Amino acid sequence: MKSSLPSKILYSSGVIFDVARWVILIAVILALVNTFWLTLFFVDGVSMETNMHDGELALLQKNGYAGKSEPARGDIVVVQYPGDPEHRRYVKRVVGLPGEALSVSAGRVLVNNKEIDEDYLPVDVTTEPAGSWTIGPNEYFLMGDNRFASNDSRYFGSVEKRFFLGKVLAVVFPRLRSADDL
Repeated sequence: MKSSLPSKILYSSGVIFDVARWVILIAVILALVNTFWLTLFFVDGVSMETNMHDGELALLQKNGYAGKSEPARGDIVVVQYPGDPEHRRYVKRVVGLPGEALSVSAGRVLVNNKEIDEDYLPVDVTTEPAGSWTIGPNEYFLMGDNRFASNDSRYFGSVEKRFFLGKVLAVVFPRLRSADDL
């Protein structure tokens, strides 16, 4: 008895079955990667301009600071807003590290009384308001690159590492750029 081609395709281990099996396998792998390692994140707002723009799609390394890995000055991170961790996410840059004394004076950022090099900012950007902060253990001082339009640690204080969702690796849309270039 000869089986027809359509019944072979539909009911045996034909093309549709093989394609479906691969689609399911790829979907499971992507779900695992998204859950544990990498995810896409939409930038919402202008606080990181000129380096990241509203609506851009960024690649976020989840658990980028798990274990012994620690955020470094200049890293771009996504954090849960400490005042509303379930609903608000911020993209900010790490400016101050645990145990440091940070101050803003004459438009410049000083860490332990030394001006830091913020080569990721345009030359004419100044930082306001003036103030002084002591960063606690396991806390980080975060600022947006668009200092005049950023709700950041100058207003809500240092952020504990437990609120970090991950490290931005790259902007993937509308144009591909590494976080090292931001």
